[in-house]
Amino acid sequence: MTNTPAQTTQQRAAEIARSIVQKNPVYLDTETTGLNSTDEIIEISIIDSDGTPLVETLVKPSRPIPAEATAIHGITNEEVASARSWPVVWPQVRGALFGRMVVIYNSDFDLRLMAQSHARYNLPWKERLNTFDLLKLYAEYRGEWDSRRRAYKYQSLAAAGRQCNISLPNAHRSTADTLITRALLHYMSGL
Repeated sequence: MTNTPAQTTQQRAAEIARSIVQKNPVYLDTETTGLNSTDEIIEISIIDSDGTPLVETLVKPSRPIPAEATAIHGITNEEVASARSWPVVWPQVRGALFGRMVVIYNSDFDLRLMAQSHARYNLPWKERLNTFDLLKLYAEYRGEWDSRRRAYKYQSLAAAGRQCNISLPNAHRSTADTLITRALLHYMSGL
């Protein structure tokens, strides 16, 4: 019996997931003031490979959080009023990431927002983090073709969790999302 292309693609993705799990990565997620080029991080979480929180913190933005962002993640201006600013939080974040593989669901977004948060305070972004984008691997694992993009269809983290019967809530909060990302990688790996 031969494997179908979909089975082969899913098997390949599962093998990659296993190799990532075996590297004991950390998992990162952020919540932000929005999606645009001027937005910044207002919450960041990093959990260790065993699910232990390494960083869980609100971040005081340089400008107020727009109501439409608060409607998504529930983080208010009052909650971040006494939080530390990005330049104060960054050394702790960098320490948790340095020398580790970092698994992120949609790493392009979170890396861009880290660079933008740096730029907001005129800090140069020179980091070369060892990141792995689980969004792209899950698209391959799921195997749903997007003919418009001519690539595998991206799934939201909430959809991926539902598709894999992961019972952790997707609360659009950074710690919850890191836990879902970790659970999703482990599910895909079969470990």
